[in-house]
Amino acid sequence: MVAIDPSKSPTLSTQALVLENAELKLEIRPDLGGRIDQLQDLQTGKKWLWHPESYNPDKPRSLEVGASFDEHWTGGWDEVFPNDAGGEFQGRNLVDHGELWSQSWEVTESTKLGVTMRYVCQTVPVTVIKNIRISASKPKAAIVYTLQNQSDEPIPFLLKHHAAIAIEPGDEMVLPDCMIEPVTLDFSRIIGKQQQTRFPKALTAEGTEINIKQMPPRSSQLQEFFYSSQLAAGHCGIRSMKSKSALIMRFDTAEFPYVWMFQSYGGWRDHYVVVVEPCTTMPYDLNVACENGTVAYLQPQETQTRSLMITLQRSESLRAAQGDRS
Repeated sequence: MVAIDPSKSPTLSTQALVLENAELKLEIRPDLGGRIDQLQDLQTGKKWLWHPESYNPDKPRSLEVGASFDEHWTGGWDEVFPNDAGGEFQGRNLVDHGELWSQSWEVTESTKLGVTMRYVCQTVPVTVIKNIRISASKPKAAIVYTLQNQSDEPIPFLLKHHAAIAIEPGDEMVLPDCMIEPVTLDFSRIIGKQQQTRFPKALTAEGTEINIKQMPPRSSQLQEFFYSSQLAAGHCGIRSMKSKSALIMRFDTAEFPYVWMFQSYGGWRDHYVVVVEPCTTMPYDLNVACENGTVAYLQPQETQTRSLMITLQRSESLRAAQGDRS
């Protein structure tokens, strides 16, 4: 089920795998960190995943473990593991945004409705297996991770979805009842106080209460990055006003208890994108997460799975189906 014509794409490195039914289409790139490169609603035509204008999907990529994430980021739906912030941690040299995103994955199984890929980490003794599958007839997909600790030591870790969503002015963030707080005020251009508030409310630097659910235009040149915690339910996503649809992620809050929301409304590198990031761990620094007791663990020789469901919702069923309290 390789969806690339060999005559048009002479190298294996630029081949994509396509999962498709009558409702949605997923393009998967084992060579680009095993990521979902595009997710398209075949009923509305909307392509949900963002890429910069300079992105060329036919251009091969070869990166070292430890390459700068920001300098090589081209959108799509990456994963971050076993860490976010790079540096020394418990005797290991962990790299920027982990290593899954930058390396090619081995495809171990591929069918019309699913693909399984495998990657053996270099910075930690962990093997990661990722299975992506779609429903035979519904606008639904699932991502299941199997993490295998090959060592006799416990491994603290962070596993985070990094889904770059294509947005338009007026689109809305979807979160359950939860608490939010800025990652760092040095980056924030909307939230102005380093304290928790209940979504969708936030405080400016002057203490004025604002609603941050709706996306401002690119011309605003704003940017924001916040954590959400104490989730009342395991879901998040983006609601598109133009297509009258939403991309909703559902998960067990025991597996992904936090959702990070990275927002660039033209303010960061002129990008216009929101990155939706269900995560096992908070904050981005593993040392701090360990001290706070907010880090995930793989016990010695443990194998564990974590999963996330993707649903495309449309028109009149949107609000009722998503269970959004915001």
